Order: sequence, then structure tokens, then C-alpha cells
Amino acid sequence: MKVVKQQDIKLDSSFAEEIAKRSGENVFLCYQCKKCASGCPSRMFMDSTPTQLMRYAQLGMVDEAMKKNTIWYCVSCQTCSTRCPADIDIAHVIDTMRIIGQEKKLKADDNKLPLFNRLWMTMIRFMGRAYEPGLVGSLNFLSGKPTKDMALGMKMIKKGKLKLFPSFKKPFAMMKMFSRAKKLRK
Repeated sequence: MKVVKQQDIKLDSSFAEEIAKRSGENVFLCYQCKKCASGCPSRMFMDSTPTQLMRYAQLGMVDEAMKKNTIWYCVSCQTCSTRCPADIDIAHVIDTMRIIGQEKKLKADDNKLPLFNRLWMTMIRFMGRAYEPGLVGSLNFLSGKPTKDMALGMKMIKKGKLKLFPSFKKPFAMMKMFSRAKKLRK
């Protein structure tokens, strides 16, 4: 019979405290019910679940939280936040982690994810909505594979699943909102 000695486990709460300070959300309220993960539409693309991400934050496992693709694949749809019985705005926590990662210039395991996020936010800022062909085209061009999804994109355009040209929805209001957010951040 093997005897296992209990080790002292030390938690580093500074990461969770920084998240709480910036977002107003207490990650320690998460009791790992997994409702956020079971409803996440992006879950199949993520390295870890939103539930695991919350646990990483609780335990101060900054590298695990920030280098996984989870914070970059989150589409901020609020499904996790809506489903959370502890009333934690998990999507806001993830947005906060994304901001922290960008400020600290942390690199994700997949280096295209921050580029995708930056392109997405730029598109939302100037167009007021997402334009999928432009997003994928820009990502592929800047990644050195400009024709990667072209055949699939053309099929989707022909079937009416994608629009060839973007539509704009209140771009000036959106630019103003981004400008105010930038001022508040300073």
C-alpha cells in the first residue's frame, strides 16, 4: 500500500483579484456546475471549457488560462453568463482575460487567435457588425494563405449564405462607442 503525503497547496489569488477589480466579477463564486460549458456554442473549438477557465482563474493558473485558445474563441454571446446559477458574467470575465492578455503581450498557443480578435474588433468598430467574408479573407491574407477558403466562400455566396458586400449598421455610433471606451480605459 502506497501512502501519499498531503502537500500544502498554495493558491495565488492575485489573478482572480485583478479580474474582479477590472470586471467586477468574483470568479470564486463559480462552483463548477458546468452549465456554462454545456451551453457554449464555441466549445467544440476550445482547448478548455469556460468552466475550466474559471477554475484556472480561481487557482491562479495564469499560463493555463491565457495560453489556451478559450479566451480567443469566445464569441461573447452571453450564453454562459445567462446559464450561470451563481450569476457570474462569465463572458465579461473572458473579455477581461483577453484584455489582460493583450496588455501583457501574452502569446496564445495558436498565434492567429489574437489576430482574429483584432480583425473582428476592428470590423465591428468601423462597420457596426461582422462581415464574415471580409474577416476570413483578411485573416487568411495576413496569415499568408490568401486563397485558403475562397472556394467554400464562393459556394456560400452563390447559395445566399454569405453576402458578397458588407452592410453597415450605425458605424458612426459604434466608432463613438469605441472612442468612449478607450477614454474610460485611460
